[in-house]
Amino acid sequence: MTGDQRIPLADHVADAVALLGAVRRTVMIPLDGRAVGRVAVTEQRARVDVPGHDNSQMDGFALSAADLGAGGESVTLPLGPMIAAGDAPGGLEPGTARPIMTGAPIPAGAELVIPVEESGPGRFTPSALAEAAVALTPTAVEPGRFVRRRGSDTRRGDTVLREDRLLTPPRIAHLAASGIGEVEVRAPVRTIVLSTGSEVRAAGQSAPGPGALFDANGPGLAAALAEAGAEVVHTGAVPDDAAALLAHLRAQILAHDADLVVTSGGVSMGAVEVIRHAAEHEGVGLAFPTIAMQPGGPQGIGTLELAGRRVPWLAFPGNPVSALLSCELIARPALGAPSRRRLRLPLRLEAEEPSPPALDQYRRARVLPSGRVRLVGGASSHLLGGYAAADALVLVPRGTAVVHDGDELETLLIPGGET
Repeated sequence: MTGDQRIPLADHVADAVALLGAVRRTVMIPLDGRAVGRVAVTEQRARVDVPGHDNSQMDGFALSAADLGAGGESVTLPLGPMIAAGDAPGGLEPGTARPIMTGAPIPAGAELVIPVEESGPGRFTPSALAEAAVALTPTAVEPGRFVRRRGSDTRRGDTVLREDRLLTPPRIAHLAASGIGEVEVRAPVRTIVLSTGSEVRAAGQSAPGPGALFDANGPGLAAALAEAGAEVVHTGAVPDDAAALLAHLRAQILAHDADLVVTSGGVSMGAVEVIRHAAEHEGVGLAFPTIAMQPGGPQGIGTLELAGRRVPWLAFPGNPVSALLSCELIARPALGAPSRRRLRLPLRLEAEEPSPPALDQYRRARVLPSGRVRLVGGASSHLLGGYAAADALVLVPRGTAVVHDGDELETLLIPGGET
């Protein structure tokens, strides 16, 4: 494809998904702290009922409703053996009450639990448990009171996790409660991240000299890729020297057995575009489509041939917002990361905002407590502070020359923003 041909973002994303398809692997992992944030690739069904038996919701007394007077009058009943969590419950002798602890199984013949607070002692003590009878003053006597029914949360065979879902702490707990001890997840794609440009200096060093700048793309892209499930095995910055760039890449790919290369810079139409120059070398198969979006239009996609295999390569623009936005909209879906939530929200604008009608424009924004969304920072791709303050991206679609206060636009919710 030619460099001046604009293609829809969706088409480019499809190309990136196909490119990375060959390096996406799966692995079985146990349900522990290592599972959080991973993406399960297969549907999971409960192996047991949850709860697995009728059990008590309260510390109290298990008994039959027939042994309590209508309307909840006070009654004194003989005490049977206590039931604790994990005990075999046995049965309930008619006309008796059995002390029962929270989570303990309901004995056969019992229909409800009266909390210990509604008894004469008011709490469990050794002396109260040693008594032959207990005085109860229930506030309600309906069958099923404070009884958690078997399977009331989840039934055996229910779907507890759908495919391609993020493993969160509650989901991990639900899987474990359902009898599932390990799941198949996407293996992290081993990724090299390189910033290009002779002007780039590592952050944290002394102030850069004239014409130089600190590398924002390397740390930002590494963090974004890790959040999308990749394993970043190497980061760095390389000058505008195509041969040096390729030598560095090949060495790092071999050293880390890398699956993917992500670079920033060097893909536009200037005279010093190191990624474009690298594409002229043997073993590099890169195309440079221009995407119909702003920011992030210039892109590179292809492979680097090395040791008999072709390593996927995504080349993003160099301006920091363009690079991060490209990672969000292209690399995340290509890596198989869970989709972000999308809503249609009304804008809150002080004045009309222009937008290039031939492009999909993505603006940084914040969602307000009112449910409206306010743009932060300008549209320019160097305004990183606005992105840092954003918790949403607003899509101004092609065909729109001006947006107005109150316009409802698709809004992509992203992590971040002010606290």
